[in-house]
Amino acid sequence: MVKYVLPLTHPLLHVVDVSVTLSGLKILDNVSIGIPEGAVTGLIGPNGAGKTTVFNVISGFVQADSGQVRFDGTRLKHIKTHHLTSMGISRTLQGVGLFPSLTALDNVLLGGSAQVKSGIVADSLAMPWTDVEQRRLRERAYAVMEEMSILDVADRFPSELPYPVQKRVAMARALVSDPKVLLLDEPAGGIGAGDMADLARIIKSWVPNRTVLLVEHHMELVMDVCDLIWVLDAGTVIASGSPEQVRTDPAVLAAYLGEEED
Repeated sequence: MVKYVLPLTHPLLHVVDVSVTLSGLKILDNVSIGIPEGAVTGLIGPNGAGKTTVFNVISGFVQADSGQVRFDGTRLKHIKTHHLTSMGISRTLQGVGLFPSLTALDNVLLGGSAQVKSGIVADSLAMPWTDVEQRRLRERAYAVMEEMSILDVADRFPSELPYPVQKRVAMARALVSDPKVLLLDEPAGGIGAGDMADLARIIKSWVPNRTVLLVEHHMELVMDVCDLIWVLDAGTVIASGSPEQVRTDPAVLAAYLGEEED
């Protein structure tokens, strides 16, 4: 395990004093978390703690009332969700979010579309980079699908695939852009113990070449793969540290882990 001195001095991704109010309810209250480069960072807490809202602020789905998000030392302003991949950030959703009318391969290819210059004008003018970029993206998609052990379902539609395989397709779509930071929103949701063991192996294989922020309810997965964990409760950070530190933190036991054990 990588050891950290908290607070982190130079996180790759940094959420700083972020507050969010939705429909009159304070969802996040001055939340600050740091995600170190080349590690797996977990974000946990009971239902309604604000975990996915943190993801949505980073992704541009939700506008913060105050605070900021910094990526690689630069403040992200007016974040547009469709610009995330070009900035080096990619995310999955709580479900799968696959397009049912597209094959698994085509769904994965969509994750790298921001990196391809070709468009209607370029295609109509037969620009020389069009075929080259499309071929590179397709090769990258094949490589990622092989990494995720789903290359054999490339030509099948989501409805034809078991849910755990759909989850892998969704992760492959997020990976195909080769992001610096990968945001995983409950990747273990809806999968069994055997698939979860494979998921843990895959996530751990990504570091230190890839940085991961993981929101997850399955504590066994979090404790297995994470180097650093942040804990939210009622929209505030109540603890942070290594899995060993978080596992025995009284505030965490009271707010979350203790409830699950009871």
